[in-house]
Formats: sequence, structure tokens, C-alpha cells
Amino acid sequence: TNQVIKIIQDIFSIPCWFSYEIIEMQNIERLFIIPQTNNKLRSKLNIAPVSYYAGIGIDVNTSYLMEGYTTLYPKDQTTVHVFTKATKVKSDAESFNLTKEKHNELMRFNKSNLAVEDIYDYLDKLYYSYAHNVTKIYDRFDLHLAVDLAFRSVLSFKFDNEIVHKGWMDIIIVGDTRCGKGYVAEKLAKYFNLGEVISGDNISFAGLVGGLQQYNKQWVITWGKIPINDCGLVIIDEASEIKPEDWTRLSRIRSEGVAEITKIHSQSTHARTRIIFIANPILKTIANYSYGIQSLVDIVKAPEDIARFDYALVVAHNEVDIKDINKRRDTVKEIYTKNLEQELIMWTWSKAQDEIIFSSEAMQLIYDLSIKLSKIYTFSVPLIQGENIRIKLAKIAIAFAARLYSNKQNGKYLFVDKIHVECAYHFLNMIYKKTSCGYYAMSKLQNTQELYSTEKDYSAFEKYLKAFTLHRVEICRCLLVNNMITVNDISEHVNLDKEIAREIVSKLLINNCIIKRGSLYVKVPAFVNWLKKKILENEKGGF
Repeated sequence: TNQVIKIIQDIFSIPCWFSYEIIEMQNIERLFIIPQTNNKLRSKLNIAPVSYYAGIGIDVNTSYLMEGYTTLYPKDQTTVHVFTKATKVKSDAESFNLTKEKHNELMRFNKSNLAVEDIYDYLDKLYYSYAHNVTKIYDRFDLHLAVDLAFRSVLSFKFDNEIVHKGWMDIIIVGDTRCGKGYVAEKLAKYFNLGEVISGDNISFAGLVGGLQQYNKQWVITWGKIPINDCGLVIIDEASEIKPEDWTRLSRIRSEGVAEITKIHSQSTHARTRIIFIANPILKTIANYSYGIQSLVDIVKAPEDIARFDYALVVAHNEVDIKDINKRRDTVKEIYTKNLEQELIMWTWSKAQDEIIFSSEAMQLIYDLSIKLSKIYTFSVPLIQGENIRIKLAKIAIAFAARLYSNKQNGKYLFVDKIHVECAYHFLNMIYKKTSCGYYAMSKLQNTQELYSTEKDYSAFEKYLKAFTLHRVEICRCLLVNNMITVNDISEHVNLDKEIAREIVSKLLINNCIIKRGSLYVKVPAFVNWLKKKILENEKGGF
């Protein structure tokens, strides 16, 4: 208001004082814009980050088709855009229209009438074609399948009258360098023309989620790669470089699909983004671990953050013979066209919550197999837990159904049947029973230790304890009170030399009283019950 008279004087060269009346006003919004995450648009557009819109009501982190003109900012002569019209743009998935002709073409993918073995044979041939024509990474069926399934997850679905708001997948692939894990993911993303690839070794939490940025002395919130790709897919390479505290800060965005910045300015937006994390083991190679799956614990420290992965794939350099890598390959004809593959994913992404249906047999099988899986695999690496494995199994079953174009009413509904659940169950066992992974072998060993660690096994340890005439009860109290067993705890609690404390830990291990979890020792359940019993006996004067 204070500048209006001066502006009018400058424009019309009026030397004298005058009065004025405002007869019309309009709102101007300052915008901070980037191109859509679409390779074609990104290569063509050169957009100034600061722009203006003559109007009101622009939503954050939303795509618009904007019309206007380019001019110079009066103060510093930088280029700015002034937009006079803004129309919300639907994503490719939202604008997907399944015609009868498209449905007939997509029916070429439909293989749901086959047995599990036949479906996997079909997928093996398909990924053999991908390897020769797209990725150039050979004899890595599990790697191609793990990446491919992540592309075929949905935003949300209903399972047995339970609404699963987080239907999109969040997976991790851990393996030795030069195994092709990043190359397969990147090439498939380019082939499908979907998703964005970023590197974790030079990106901060602000780059992933968002943060404050200053433009022309104005602090504004700019969103990171994950919320920008809302309803899409992001591949984060070199994820082992993500800091432990950043994994924790990613918790809400991974569990709820909401990105939130709370600083001088506060803002939140949707971030329902499929994520493929790709990481190298901290100890350089998978072979340095007794079980390859243990490498995941080094990368993602917190158990709750590991539990958010729908599945984890471990790959090692020795899984493919060097002679098979270094040999000439014949040309292989593509099974499907690139456009048809893209249409299949768009059909999957376009499915609303009510357009995904499970057969009653599929739902019952998911419950049955969830119980079975939770009994097979240990929760020391919390990828499979009885509390939520049914949801993970349902997500993978949906991905298989989408890959095989299982549908009802000419493509209106995505239909999940019993065969897709069987494929999902087979997939989890396939990747977790691999020698390089070792999740199954480790679980079998730990379950066996806990199964056979009954009270009768502790007679040898009890005999050893009797040598401690004065400290016997205090040792038992120390072991019962501390959830994690360390040499220092025993030494300090009971006032024993560290050498004697180490001997106690050794005896506990030999007699299957404790097992190692990470760098610490924890008690097996049967030993906890034995300790409680002995403490009670002591109070009655019997120990």
C-alpha cells in the first residue's frame, strides 16, 4: 500500500501528488515448482524454481498443467514465471482407461489357471527375456522377480473386512557389489518408464523427505524424493549409507505414507511411495556373515524398522558361475512389447481399494500359511512375525495376481485366488532358504535350541553353579534381572573377576541357556522359567 503512489508515478511520469481508488484486487501466490518425475517432461522443461500464480488454492506436492508467461523479477532481474491458469493433472494411473481392446491384449498375461511350478516356469522364461533384452544381468531369477513384484503392489486393499491402508511395498535387496542388483532395478524402471532412481550415498534426510530451503530470503518447505513420487516408485541405491537416525526418522513415512516437516513452517503431504532399497553389506561381502540375512541388522539397526520391510532379498557374487557371466549370448525375442508391459502396471496402479477382491479360499490359505511361516522363521530378524505376516503375504499375493493379470468382469477387479497365495508362499521360502540368505537355516538352528532347551538340560549348569557357595543365588538373580547378558554385568553385579564372568557366559552357551543376538546374549525362554523356579526354591530354603 505504501508503494502504490510511487509505482504509479514511475509508470506514468506524474510529478505531482494525487489520490487514487482501488476498484479491483486479485490474489497472488508465490510458488516453488519442479517438473514432474517423468523423464520426457524433465528433459524438455527448464523451470525457474520461484514462480507466481494469479489466483488462490494451489495444493502442495500436486501436479498441475499451468499456463502463463515468463518475465523478469524487478528487484534482481532473475527469470520468473507468472501463471494465470492452473489445472490439476491426473497421474497416468488415475487417467488409465481399460477398453475392451486393452483387456483382450492384457489377457495374454493371464496364467492363473496354471500350477505353481508352471507359473514359475513361465516367469523364468519372461525374466530370461528381460535379462537378454533389458537388464543384461543373467541367471538372477530371484533378483528380477523381487524387483518386478515391488512394481505391482497397490496403494490399499481390503482383506477379510480389514482395510489395509498401506498396500504399497517397501523392500530391500542386500548383496555383494557388482551383482547387478542396482542395474536390474534401474533398467526395469527405465523399461517400464516408471519410478525414479536416486543414490543414498549423497542424499540427506531432507533430500529423501523434505526440509526448509531459502529462496530470496524466504524460508519455504521443499519436499524430497519420496513424497514427490507419491503413488509412484523410488529406488534408493547405496541405502547402506543412510544414517541410523535417518532410518528412524523415516518410520512414519514408511508405515503411514505421510511426510511431515515440523520446523518454523509446518506442513504434511502424502508419500504413498513404493520403495526399493538397495544396499551393500557393512562387512563388505555376504560371505563375512554366518548367515547373509544378518547383514540386514548391520544396515538397519532398529528391529521395528526391519519389520517394515515386506521382504528382503540377499544376493551373493558366487551364486552365478563366472563362466556363465563371461560368455556370448544369443538374441532372444521379446515375449511382450514394452507398451503392453507398461499398460499392465498402469492397470494395477489404477485399482481402487474396492476393486481388489480375495476369494474365500485365498483368505483362509493366507491365515493358514501365516501361522506356518511364523513357526518356521525366527523373529530375531523380524521380517516374519505372527502379528503381521498375513498382511505381507496378502501384498505379495496381490503382486502375483497383478503380474498374471488375474481379473474379474473384464478387468474391472483385480482377483486374488488361492494359486497366487501359494506363489507368494513359495517366493518367501525361495528367497529365505537360499544359502546366501540363510534366514531359514538360522531360524531352524535357533528354534531347535529353544525347543530342546528344557529344564532337564540345565542339570549340568546347576552342577557348575554349586561350586559358587556364596554367589550361587546372586548369579541367578543377575541372570534373571538382566534381559541382555554381558560379562561386565555379571562381574559388577556379583563382584567377580572378569575371567570368572567369562567362564559363566561360556557355560551358559555350552548348556544352551543363552543365544547370541547381534553383539549381546539373550536368555532362551525355558532358561528364564528355570531361573524363576530356582529363585523361588531359594526363598523356601531349597536351593
